[in-house]
Amino acid sequence: MKYLSHLFFGSMDISPETASVRRVTGLILALTSFVALSVAVSSCSNSARRLPVIYSFQGLHTTFINEDSARVDFPQKYAGNVFVMSFIYTHCPYVCPMTTQNLRTLQDSLADLGIKGVRFVSLTYDPNRDTPQVLKDYALSRGINLSDWDFLTGTKTNIDSVLDRVRIKYNFVDSSYVKGKLVYFVHHPDECALVDGKGRIRGLYVGSKLNYADIIRDIKRLKG
Repeated sequence: MKYLSHLFFGSMDISPETASVRRVTGLILALTSFVALSVAVSSCSNSARRLPVIYSFQGLHTTFINEDSARVDFPQKYAGNVFVMSFIYTHCPYVCPMTTQNLRTLQDSLADLGIKGVRFVSLTYDPNRDTPQVLKDYALSRGINLSDWDFLTGTKTNIDSVLDRVRIKYNFVDSSYVKGKLVYFVHHPDECALVDGKGRIRGLYVGSKLNYADIIRDIKRLKG
């Protein structure tokens, strides 16, 4: 015991008052370290809670067709998975190709970082032209790995039921006939959504100017 006292409190040639002060100081330091560690652990475990619930797909049950003409129940297919969702159409001349390319880069980056289990979903605004084969050609021409990415089309009613949940408004503009074929564009916002495993939208990002650091940070938070 005398040896241990020497280790913790130095020389034994000290007054009882000094030894008592040192014991109290040691206890305070130990308690402070414990509290700091508890806060750090709590901060990590609750990091996902700092992401707000912006919108939600909860309670929605609708059906789409993917690029392989397979039925997809939305959002039930993705229950339990974090997924990144974009809203595009294949005839878009500017922001949609940029958004798709940026998400492909994100897909590759997550693989490089060893972050698994994140899925990607792209829903078309334009079901009349974006058939499953058109969507598949669009994806393959961009070298997209379709093992964890669905390109979805369906009825306008079903598409609108999803877009309404994320407060997206769009309209068809600049329509004209070229060589007897109707040509038109879609005026739409440029954003993609980060959705948690419960179907809640936890982040919105500018798709054509995607900030990779921000969305990867938020994905890590949701995956814990």
